[in-house]
Amino acid sequence: MNAGYVRLSRDDDHKNYVSIENQKLIINQYAADHGAVIDRWYEDDGISGYIFDRPGFQQMMADLDRDVDTVYVKDFSRLGRHNAKVLLLLDEFQERGKHLIVIDDNYDSMDSSDDTIGIKTWFNERYVKDTSKKIKRAIGARQKDGTLMTQPPFGYRRNEKDKTILEIVPQEAENIKLVYELYISGSGYRKIANYLTDQGIPTPSMVRHERELEEGRMTKRSIATKWTDSMVKDLLDNDFYIGTFRLRKRARNTVHGKDKRVPKEEQCIFENHHPAIIDKATFSLVQELKEKRNRTNYRGSRGQWLGSEIPNPFGSCLFCKDCGSRLTPIKRKTSSRERKYYICTTYNTKGKSYCSKAHLIEEEDLMEDVLTYIKMCRNALCEVIATYDLKDFEAEKKSIEEKRQELHTAISERKNQLKVLLTQKVKDLSVAAGNEELINETYDSLQQDLLAQIHGLELQLTELNETAIETPDVKDKLKNALDVVDKIIAGGTLDRRDIELLIDRIDVDENGMPEITLKYGLSNLINYSPADEMNRRENTIIAIVMKLITEDERGYTSAKYLSEHITDLGFKKTKQSILPYIELMKEMGILEATENPLKPYNIMKSKEEITTLIQDFLPDLPAEITAKQLSDDYLHCYECDRWYAGNGI
Repeated sequence: MNAGYVRLSRDDDHKNYVSIENQKLIINQYAADHGAVIDRWYEDDGISGYIFDRPGFQQMMADLDRDVDTVYVKDFSRLGRHNAKVLLLLDEFQERGKHLIVIDDNYDSMDSSDDTIGIKTWFNERYVKDTSKKIKRAIGARQKDGTLMTQPPFGYRRNEKDKTILEIVPQEAENIKLVYELYISGSGYRKIANYLTDQGIPTPSMVRHERELEEGRMTKRSIATKWTDSMVKDLLDNDFYIGTFRLRKRARNTVHGKDKRVPKEEQCIFENHHPAIIDKATFSLVQELKEKRNRTNYRGSRGQWLGSEIPNPFGSCLFCKDCGSRLTPIKRKTSSRERKYYICTTYNTKGKSYCSKAHLIEEEDLMEDVLTYIKMCRNALCEVIATYDLKDFEAEKKSIEEKRQELHTAISERKNQLKVLLTQKVKDLSVAAGNEELINETYDSLQQDLLAQIHGLELQLTELNETAIETPDVKDKLKNALDVVDKIIAGGTLDRRDIELLIDRIDVDENGMPEITLKYGLSNLINYSPADEMNRRENTIIAIVMKLITEDERGYTSAKYLSEHITDLGFKKTKQSILPYIELMKEMGILEATENPLKPYNIMKSKEEITTLIQDFLPDLPAEITAKQLSDDYLHCYECDRWYAGNGI
């Protein structure tokens, strides 16, 4: 059987350009002149001759073992432009006993007496390498000049008048900002992708396709209708969104070789090249979080309370001090309250044989400990913190109030659309007899989409309302990082973004005591232990109880008297919760229980004796200090009745 092989690629110069059809015509005429007919054609259109992994060529080589005896080709460059591989191919035809005829180069494998074959194939290879060098040189010059520009990424478009100018597409920019916000709030790639798909937000390829249609261009590119992990990752990785234009990120060492990543120091980088969508501080924080999550094997699904749609604040920084595993967030409702706490993942999933204690800590207690720690850092290191660069704490350019207003507007628009949709549905049903089922199905689908969008926007609004930090570039612009810390303290709580900005990690011991490590080296400049702070607080409460007893001139006291007075001083205690302190007073011989309910405890020691006993708890306390003065001096007054779990919850 006689076969013809034709190939055309972008390597070919226009001077010697010969189309696929012309190659076939030349081969057919040559075969006819020699009394042969081409029975089968193999062709590769648009594929470089430097590579040999070409579909048509590979099929032809496979058919040589079946029914192909003779192959006709216009010239050696159609077979390939790789000198060594073409010469090996000629040897292979001879070894397999197959007939190869190269028309323009006067080559016949049955008569291989031509000594110039190697020169011809070498010239073909030199041509494609020469072309490659020229293209690389031209591209490299444009890269160094910063003028090379391919398709603008998602979020940008070219200016209609000046194609070298990039403009931000507002709606796409908002979607990009949303991706960054969701990631910082604790969501992972998959969760963000699913959320964007559920909200009906168009993917980058959908946006590109719509733009091409508007411009009257048709392409064969595939269109992704759903967001994927890789799309989200690409948005979070791309420093184009902070105004950086980065060229020569990949390069090839050989013609048609594999692209290899170019080291950053060898890339062509142009900062502040175009308008930024994401500020540099947010981008840096996201890169830091990505590295941290990779290092700790964090998964977005863990950053969420069980049964809740809003991620927990301490999702990525809580660890078991003993086994090193992450702490799992759990939310449970009791008859009196809703408990939110964290527990060692190893203990929770495998039991105490793998980690002996639960390392349980209530979120309320943890929040108090972190705030106390930040307060101490603020008070002890006021001047040091004030020198930190504000960029470490920068947020978006819009104020919280502006973003809140945008969300309210978007929710209102969706609700109005829903009303219009329901009105139109009623009209269509009234005039479309027999098509009620189809109309109901269509409108129900649209209604569900709008309701899902409203729900998503309301969730964003809920989380935004809980944000503690106002952004710097607003009416009350913050002067330095110390002001940011002060705003967190004034708010009395931290959201996920605050925690990611300030806290490196928190290790919880078996008693539920956290060891907090702050970023920026602050933890190295101050010694603080929540356990020591608790002991100091307890000792202070004991000393205040003893002072209240010395100030009671009646000669007796009661749980009601002590609980009311200590609560007035800032330590909330009920009659029930004051009883352990009364028991301690009884053990020390200060109080003695009576049978008289009106005078339940007699005071057995003098003021001087009690004052001496106070020194066992607060050695440096002046004897003349009153209970009120003592409570005022104690700066960290917060509720400390914790839940602990030794071997269970």
